[in-house]
Amino acid sequence: MPGPYIHISAMRATARALARGNFQPAGSARIKPEWTGADTAELARIMQRHPNFASLGAIGPDLFFFLPDFRDQGPFPLSSALIGVLRVLEGLYDALDPYIEKYERYLGPITENAAEELSRLTGGLSESVGNIAGELSGILITALENFVVTRLDLFEFFSLGLNKGFDEQAFLWSDMLHYRRTGQFARELWNQAARFESQDQQDKARAYALGYMTHIGTDVTGHALVNAISGGPFRLHWQRHHLVENHMDAFRYLRDGAGPARGGQYPQLTESALYFDIAFRENDGAGVARPAYPSGNTLRENWTRRRLLDVDSELADPIAKLLHETITAVYYKDGAHPRILREDDGKPGEDLIASCYRLLFTFLKMTTVDGFAHEPPPPPELFPNLQFPTFNDPQASAPGAGDDDSSWWDDLLDFILSIVKILLYIVQVAVYLATLPWAILADIATYPLRLGLYYALELPLFHLLKSFRAVLVMSGYLLPMDDEITVGLITVGMPDAQAFAGVLNDVGNVLPGFDTPVLDLTPFRDRLYPRVHAEDDFKHPWQYPADHGVELAPTFAGPHPRRANPDVLFQNVGPDPQIRDALESATTPQAADAVGPALRANRHLGDAVVFSSYLIWLNSRQNPQPGGGAVPLVDWNLDADRGYGYHTWDFARSLTTPGVEDPEGFKFQPPCTWPSQADPTTLHDPTKPLDIYFLQAGVRNPGCGVDVGTGILAALARGATHDADSDDSENSDSDNDRGAS
Repeated sequence: MPGPYIHISAMRATARALARGNFQPAGSARIKPEWTGADTAELARIMQRHPNFASLGAIGPDLFFFLPDFRDQGPFPLSSALIGVLRVLEGLYDALDPYIEKYERYLGPITENAAEELSRLTGGLSESVGNIAGELSGILITALENFVVTRLDLFEFFSLGLNKGFDEQAFLWSDMLHYRRTGQFARELWNQAARFESQDQQDKARAYALGYMTHIGTDVTGHALVNAISGGPFRLHWQRHHLVENHMDAFRYLRDGAGPARGGQYPQLTESALYFDIAFRENDGAGVARPAYPSGNTLRENWTRRRLLDVDSELADPIAKLLHETITAVYYKDGAHPRILREDDGKPGEDLIASCYRLLFTFLKMTTVDGFAHEPPPPPELFPNLQFPTFNDPQASAPGAGDDDSSWWDDLLDFILSIVKILLYIVQVAVYLATLPWAILADIATYPLRLGLYYALELPLFHLLKSFRAVLVMSGYLLPMDDEITVGLITVGMPDAQAFAGVLNDVGNVLPGFDTPVLDLTPFRDRLYPRVHAEDDFKHPWQYPADHGVELAPTFAGPHPRRANPDVLFQNVGPDPQIRDALESATTPQAADAVGPALRANRHLGDAVVFSSYLIWLNSRQNPQPGGGAVPLVDWNLDADRGYGYHTWDFARSLTTPGVEDPEGFKFQPPCTWPSQADPTTLHDPTKPLDIYFLQAGVRNPGCGVDVGTGILAALARGATHDADSDDSENSDSDNDRGAS
């Protein structure tokens, strides 16, 4: 995926473009602009009336990255265990959350007043010492995280089943939704949305489906840019791919004039509170507006900002049902689907889909307000924290408000906590008035010491923490702040070997030396694209893999010229009808590759906005048309893997050999050419081009021909060894061998 912000931004831009009316694609022998269907301007209004549903749709299949459907590791049923833990934790959260909310509402202000009183009595020294201790703690924790990420390829755990040679049975659902029947899934979402009973639910489901279509459009066009910068698709460069997407997302946020940033509020992606875009109001699923927040750094301002931005949300109806029904209709009609999940023949239920949303929401809460904690600390004020004690929580409402169906116990607890709050507040006001003269004198007396601590300890420690944080940013584990965006990671053809050092040197300097270049029309082409994966990529993912060989056969990454950046996805460049028709009608990888030499910066499938508009128009046409003709669709490979405009594909597989086992114990036919993550690695022969074919309707696996190849023979020998071990022994060694196929 491009990151979530680019997807949401592209969805909004698409809705604005369609709202202008009269959208028509360029006509051709394949596409007829006169086809009848829904009014695209009205579809835009549906997206704009339900922006949170459309935004979640724009995140699309990436929602399922948060599904705990991990393949088993040896004998341990990992996905089943994780789902069990998730359900226990959600049960505990549901039980405790009402009481946590009451504590924050009634006693949170009292706790904050006590912290401010301590600061007043010490002349602000307690706050200075606390800041220094926080910086030291952050440095130690970050150093430990850096130790882990520089020694383990953690992203490999989320790499694709496809690149191990498995078939759909061992796919994650996130794999399935990116690499199998992608166009069919989007169209079926649209069809399923019309089956809900109420008009309100139909419109919300349609808004989600329309947002999902923009995800496909942005993936097909945007991954060509990501891959050109990365040196290959996610399948081969998972960590660098994610790192590039992080920097592109942060860059787009700064460049998006229609984004949430307004008047100094929500100024960058790490302070965007992006989860508000997919939040649902509890009773009716309406959107939740971002609040204005204090931008200072006093104890009161930090607490108020934290409370204002602390919202929770559950997945609104009818999205879980919409996804469940669409998965059933698309992937369960012929049995080719993941089987990792133990329940319902591998299908995620509505409750598990809702859990995915909860985890996504929590992830965005962690990553898109993280920047507030990493802003440079301001010099100490002469009179900090002299505000009058606060009585109300920023999110507070009257007792019982919003709880029309609350129990007698809830009402009684609200009443008791209100009385306790009033009594404690009276005490705090009395203490404030009694100590105010001392607090003013203490502030004056301690100011020189606080100022010295700031320059001698707090500010140097902040810069040290930023240096430690740079490792996590440049490894793809944290989103970059505006002064951490690296030009070489957002720009085609500018592999920057000094990218890491550049981040350290440019702290405090937003996009140093960056300007919008005048681009050539000739695409940048790495003749050895896609570059193969190296075992130590995770140690320096910021470096372009220029010293890696090619995964045969070489292909075209896309139409983007040298120095192109994410701005090219939003420049209103429409599809070239000849390029579009040639790629849509390509039935083989070779046919798609043949289009590559004709690509130019102004001749391709279109940018993210125009191509998304086209997909919405196409999927909302009446099918079949009144004259009986079918409206075509394409199952695009959403990672543009292995080349630009590729359809979903699979390895040619043996038709004659018995199957070998995947980590779940299911049999699959071995590929004719094993990919680079095959286990054991000796199965992969880098001197042979990958033997793949497009998954078109009516196209069957072509098989391997007469010679099944050394890879399949090795797999068969390995399978025979495993079978013998299983017969002879019940020990853990035979169980572990199941995962190596």
